[in-house]
Amino acid sequence: MWAKLALVIYLIIIVDGNSQEWKEFKAKHAKTYPTKTEEARRYKIFKSNVESIKEHNLKYERGEVTWYQAINHMSDWTVKEFRQLLGAMPYNHTKNEKFHVPSGVKVPSSIDWRDYGVVTEVQQQGSCGACWAFSVAGALEGLYAFRTGQLLQLSEQNLLDCATAANGYDCNGCSGGVPQSALQYVQDNGIDYYDEYPYEEIEDTCRQQPPVLQISGYTSTVQNDENNLLDAVGSVGPVSVCINCDLIMNYGGGVFQDSSCSQTINHAVLAVGYGSENGLNYWLMKNSWGTSWGIDGYIKMVMGQNMCGVASQPCYPYL
Repeated sequence: MWAKLALVIYLIIIVDGNSQEWKEFKAKHAKTYPTKTEEARRYKIFKSNVESIKEHNLKYERGEVTWYQAINHMSDWTVKEFRQLLGAMPYNHTKNEKFHVPSGVKVPSSIDWRDYGVVTEVQQQGSCGACWAFSVAGALEGLYAFRTGQLLQLSEQNLLDCATAANGYDCNGCSGGVPQSALQYVQDNGIDYYDEYPYEEIEDTCRQQPPVLQISGYTSTVQNDENNLLDAVGSVGPVSVCINCDLIMNYGGGVFQDSSCSQTINHAVLAVGYGSENGLNYWLMKNSWGTSWGIDGYIKMVMGQNMCGVASQPCYPYL
């Protein structure tokens, strides 16, 4: 009897798994599974995630929340799998470090550095917790574009392989890193082009090559001071920032805000601008989870509440 019941349940899952929503998800994200059992397990996870997304979006439709959720390439992942992406580590600020000095000019009321040709395309970090390397590479790409007039992708893999604890830096490859420490590596050693040192999604042997960019140093913004961060983004360019991303796995659009979002950082992104939408000021941030997530790979996060710890440890390089 139990064997028959198990078979019926299994068949229900598989038949239900042939829903149009599931078919479209698998086709869009090129999902394949080694066995029918694994597909049934993944469908169960997918179905649970989709139900949660729909419940949240009902609140959005009623005007109870300011952001909505959407299915993306992670919608058949567990929370444990999602957490593999989270690689930002806390930075211990010191009295002697450089902090951003206000520019003394009135920054624009809104800005999007993509419009100025200094932001590369959204990348996909895969299952490696290399967000810190993508965030730092993005800040360096902006600096390089301002300096040369050329927008070229720089090597996250270079940072992943070489800015390691074994080499004296507070970064641990796919297990996480500190943006300031990665910038210290670039100050000491420089960074290579992406094409010369492409991303592998794993930590590999450091292949130090002649750098295309070497910086004089880096600057942090004043900790937990969004006005200082605003001046930096508005006057300098893209800035590496760290946030807590526990609640944004399914972010689809709108201005994210949630009072329960922790300010304990675990993920690094790139602040590429700021603006206003429906009366809410927001930070515009580039992520490294591909373009199927968020607004073509970006998130708008409410400004003025230090939401998810956005102002806890921003930093940017200088020549």
